[in-house]
Amino acid sequence: MTVSELMNLLEDCDPDAEVLIMNQPSYPFENSIMGVTVRSEISGDDEDDDDDEAPPSRDDGTRPNDVFILEGQQLRYGSRDAWAAAGR
Repeated sequence: MTVSELMNLLEDCDPDAEVLIMNQPSYPFENSIMGVTVRSEISGDDEDDDDDEAPPSRDDGTRPNDVFILEGQQLRYGSRDAWAAAGR
């Protein structure tokens, strides 16, 4: 999923609603979000922000502009129905 695809999915949501991550479809949990980072911040790569082209993919298929949503605290059990509701 790209950032623009995620933004499109969220555009009709309440902007004041809390965003959570649900993981493990077979035994789901709801988790808070601790933050967001990009691969270049983790790996120390210098990313040229003035370049409009997508950074080249590395040998392992990763890119310096890959975005990570970081899991915070596990809050409660989730629902297996979330994956069906998302159309997966």
